[in-house]
Amino acid sequence: MTIHVPECLKPYAQKPAWVAWSLTGADRRKVPFSAMTGRAASSTAPDTWAPLDAALRMTRAARFQPPQGGIGLVSAAAPDLVFLDLDRCLNPLHQDAARLLEACPTYAEITPSGNGARIIGRASGISATISRKGTTAGGMAVEIYHAAPRYLTVTGARMPDHPDTLADIGADVLDLLAGFGAGADATATAAPEPRDDAELVRRIATGEGYHAELVALAARYIGRGLSAENAGAILAGLMLAAPAQARDARWQERFDSLPKIIGTAARKYAAAADARRALAAMIGRRLAQAVDPGDTLAEAIAEAAALGIEVATVERIFTWCAKREMGKGAGA
Repeated sequence: MTIHVPECLKPYAQKPAWVAWSLTGADRRKVPFSAMTGRAASSTAPDTWAPLDAALRMTRAARFQPPQGGIGLVSAAAPDLVFLDLDRCLNPLHQDAARLLEACPTYAEITPSGNGARIIGRASGISATISRKGTTAGGMAVEIYHAAPRYLTVTGARMPDHPDTLADIGADVLDLLAGFGAGADATATAAPEPRDDAELVRRIATGEGYHAELVALAARYIGRGLSAENAGAILAGLMLAAPAQARDARWQERFDSLPKIIGTAARKYAAAADARRALAAMIGRRLAQAVDPGDTLAEAIAEAAALGIEVATVERIFTWCAKREMGKGAGA
């Protein structure tokens, strides 16, 4: 069986970054094998990695052919790439997987199990090693790897509506890390804390960084309910705060790209914003009808689960609606 290698990963073909893998042992683990020796490989031993052609030759043997085997790419050998593993999310399609796949316009494929998805993209603005496991607010298991001692299978089974190209998903990675709950794997290695708003603002205002920082802040501002016009004005103000000596061609290029950055963020979060507004309207109606606040909050949480809105967000919306209703009563 021929393994399809996505075009977007072929630039890495000559790098000694590839292994073959085979389901091995009673527990059917995906054990990596070196195309150099035919023995077990290690994601921490570069001398056990090989170019793509060598790994593909290994797959001529039955044990390395799909579905019981295949090829893999070592994250540490391709440090400009970031990998997102979404576990057991396709059958049925998990709502968090649907949102994440839609948010990342980059290459994505179905994993060997047939029930998982892997998103592969670039991560400009992220230099640290990331090897992190966690869960989304909706309970979906996610793993994130960037420049990590970990190999990832490559199936070539591209997800529908996803390109065979690599896009920058650094901002999505930062947002995903920020959303990981307390259940995140405590043994993860060198997992950085996502930058907070103040750090992103500082980097833009001082000229230390632009693109990844602007993308991340645009997503956060729009996601929190700011209009595209207001978010754009804030980001433009931050750019103009950069010292004169920092306003070079790179600065001008990023400043000119602000409408595109804001537009992308607005499209991405429009559905989420609409859902939050609909939830606020529902809560407001129930409270105005004197429905028990506890029942209203419970109903809102149940509705939010279907919309993919976190409980903490529901509680903030509920508090705001309750204060508004109290204000109306006081003014009557």
